Amino acid sequence: MPPAQAARHTVAGWGMEQGLPHNLVQSVAQGTDGFIWLGTWEGVVRFNGRSFTVFDRQNTPGVELSGVLSILPEADGAVLFGTISDGVYRYHRGRWEALGGADARHLSVTALLRDPSGDLWIAAKDKLLRLLPSGQLLDAGATLGLPEVPITALRLMADGTVLVATEKGVYHQQQGRLAPWNDSAGWVVRDLVDDGDNGWVVAADDGVHWLHADGRRQHLLPGERVDAVRHDASDALWLSLSAGRLVRLASGKTERIAVPGQVSPALLIDREGLVWAGSTDGLFRIDEGAARGLTMEDGLGSDYLRALIQSDNGDVWIGHSEGLNRMRGDLISAVRLLPGTGRDASVLALAARGLGVWAGTYNKGVLGVDEAGRVVQQISLPGTVQPLIRSLLSEADGSLWIGSSEGLYHHQSGKLHHYGLEEGLPGLAVHALYRDAAGVLWIGTDGGMASLDKDGKLQAWLPDVGFPARYVFDFLGDDNGDLWIASDHGLLRKRGLDIAVFDHRNGLPRDKVFRVIDDGAGHLWLPSNQGVFRLDRTDLIAVAAGARTHLAVQVLDHTDGMPSSQGNGASSPAGWFTRDGELLFPTAGGLAVIDPQRVDGNARFRKIPVAIESVVIDGDPQPVSSAYSLPAGVDRIAVAYAGLGFRAPDKMRYRYRLEGFDSDWLDAGSRVEAIYTNLPPGKYRLRIQAMSLPLDWENTNRGGEAVLELDIAAPLWQRPWVRWLSAAAVLGLILLLAGWRAASYRRGQQRLSNEIAARTQELSEKNRALEQADSERASLLQRLEHQAMHDPLTGLPNRRAGDAYLQKALQRASTEGTPLNVALVDVDHFKQINDRYGHDAGDQVLRDIASLLQLRLGKEQFVARHGGEEFLVVIHGISLQEAVAALQELRIRLARLRFEDVDADVSVTVSIGVAALGPGQTDGRTLLAAADRQLYRAKREGRNRVLS
Repeated sequence: MPPAQAARHTVAGWGMEQGLPHNLVQSVAQGTDGFIWLGTWEGVVRFNGRSFTVFDRQNTPGVELSGVLSILPEADGAVLFGTISDGVYRYHRGRWEALGGADARHLSVTALLRDPSGDLWIAAKDKLLRLLPSGQLLDAGATLGLPEVPITALRLMADGTVLVATEKGVYHQQQGRLAPWNDSAGWVVRDLVDDGDNGWVVAADDGVHWLHADGRRQHLLPGERVDAVRHDASDALWLSLSAGRLVRLASGKTERIAVPGQVSPALLIDREGLVWAGSTDGLFRIDEGAARGLTMEDGLGSDYLRALIQSDNGDVWIGHSEGLNRMRGDLISAVRLLPGTGRDASVLALAARGLGVWAGTYNKGVLGVDEAGRVVQQISLPGTVQPLIRSLLSEADGSLWIGSSEGLYHHQSGKLHHYGLEEGLPGLAVHALYRDAAGVLWIGTDGGMASLDKDGKLQAWLPDVGFPARYVFDFLGDDNGDLWIASDHGLLRKRGLDIAVFDHRNGLPRDKVFRVIDDGAGHLWLPSNQGVFRLDRTDLIAVAAGARTHLAVQVLDHTDGMPSSQGNGASSPAGWFTRDGELLFPTAGGLAVIDPQRVDGNARFRKIPVAIESVVIDGDPQPVSSAYSLPAGVDRIAVAYAGLGFRAPDKMRYRYRLEGFDSDWLDAGSRVEAIYTNLPPGKYRLRIQAMSLPLDWENTNRGGEAVLELDIAAPLWQRPWVRWLSAAAVLGLILLLAGWRAASYRRGQQRLSNEIAARTQELSEKNRALEQADSERASLLQRLEHQAMHDPLTGLPNRRAGDAYLQKALQRASTEGTPLNVALVDVDHFKQINDRYGHDAGDQVLRDIASLLQLRLGKEQFVARHGGEEFLVVIHGISLQEAVAALQELRIRLARLRFEDVDADVSVTVSIGVAALGPGQTDGRTLLAAADRQLYRAKREGRNRVLS
């Protein structure tokens, strides 16, 4: 196994505000299906990467899950949980059961182990118990000679024997007894783990003992108490120290990982190589991210960066809203542009000036800075107020091109020459300047682009005259003469007179990109307002040639370690490929540093497992299964699913197809529920696929899949045996009539027999034709009804379906005497979203809100689009107070929701009016009117609230 390499880690965390029932996570494990399971003081938690499902005594009757100290995933998909005072519980496919009899009900369980014979070993403080498959509970410690000492961990050796870690060393099975193991007597052992190479790593009160298979012994971190240890694929050790620190040991070096709070013994390395740690502040995921961030804490003068460049000596110059920084190695220092003043000059553009830089500023012109960081020259542009400088280009002859908000200037020998609209410049604001190999100067503006050849001839490309973009932010030339262009309408490629466009229609996540960088390894990198996109040149060639329709775009953003997903464009340069092979990008949250070699190494291309989280039939949750046989008349089937990829869950995308109903795959985007209503009788197969970006559905090795079989019974009158029985009855009647006539008219017996046979054949053919026509008609009607009852934008039932459902719900509630609540949810200031960001963004907001609204609010819920930006929610089985509390939680989650397809950080709030069914109410209109009154009261009182 190769030695571990130094790594830079990103840490993501979740606490009670994100759905944990308690911030102290005491145990963590990954099930065979891929879910992450957590043990807390307030119940068991299942995590799919985006949301938590909590199981506790309030929502799981008969199960006591307070204080879960140990978790054991089983090979059959079940998960066992050891509690602090209520024994062991087993969970499988939505069903819970307590293990053992009455003598196992109040055990304090610290560790669990299943041996090859099927026996369950239970560490209950200072007792070692053994639960047989028959249910008999044995005192294995007494039988095997284990002293009464606190037991801390149980492990299985390669030969199937059990290791028992205690506060007086480690014991193992030997000739029917438990004997001291490997000279560990006297060690206060807290944990131990197989190192993957037939050795063992033991966490103890005096540090870590690494017992190698070849007999070597290492004593690491002497004097430190270590509560948990894990060994990763790179031969590094991860340790939870009792002092509350998380430590990584690799290649003899100790690295402390900054995790908020005091870490607990909860420690896991999952199948993706991610490290999960529990602490007093929640759950944390540690990843060797492909990116990292540098911020003001690292010495930057501002986190809002605009431009950067590297000098020939390796110095990186960083322009930002508060001035200029220089990074030499890992040291970041400030460069004062306006010494003796208060706030420094805001820097928007940079260009090389020997080993120093030219700095284009917001309102101080252009400043020349030498290698020592001293301002040695200032260029002022004409006018009483200096224009914004957004781009600079220095030439070998010492001249300088200056792109400003008032056009293009050429500074040479102390003189300025101006190019504006009158000289043919397509726009006054100049964002990009680039000199290609042929000596042509390319100019990007806010009104298209232009070129200036060696003879001074200026040519313009205008958006109203065939050019596909308006804003041009960057250029990059290829050796073959192609010119790549970063614009507000995607990535453009100019080849001769032809311009090819690569945008959202080809799979680019956002059309507005600010920079084009070639990493020399076959990739182009494009920063945007929603991360950095990596494109493969071979994909670009294939799309341009029509060999494929979509690009496989790799997206790096804040989940990969960038300080912010928002890149800063309209300044230059908006990114740099350093001499050390790193990519630097200015963002709204600091400097993003990307290691392109680590991008593919993070195993993003592994197949993502897909799990069915819940199946709800006509409002009734069902135990999760792989197949369902459903009765006739089923109205609504809702299937919630999750792709269990934890490295970048917000980059997960889905599609599904109901074979037997859907003619093709339905693109679900990031939505995690498939809903079908009024399906015709028949056999169906629901296939759900998940893939992490970059999307390439043609690559079946990357798309995980879950399959659900559905068999919906036909109504009695449509069943074949009923049809054949009816036909047989008719035939029998005809035969009886024929017999009677034969007895009366013997001489016509042969003629009548032939006629009856002909009639029988004719009736059979007509019956088959009628059956086929009836089946086709029923299928068509069912499809039309499905379309008529659903909103095409959100996939929710529409107002017509909502009104019908509400009336049925009223009848049911009145008959059963159960509570019923109706809520109207209205998006606040929705018109402003459409006006500011466009209707496409508004549609995406409605789709994302619709997805979140379908989360379970109580025992049973129904959600429909009521009209415009208003949604109807019908909640069964809980009181008005419980419904208001659930809707309050939903309102808070909606206010925290961010919409990935909108350029800016958009937050949305909702106003909610709630009404409960009262005595004597039988009309849905009155109940809706009551909810509507509360909704308008919520709006009058300031919006973003729930009133009842």
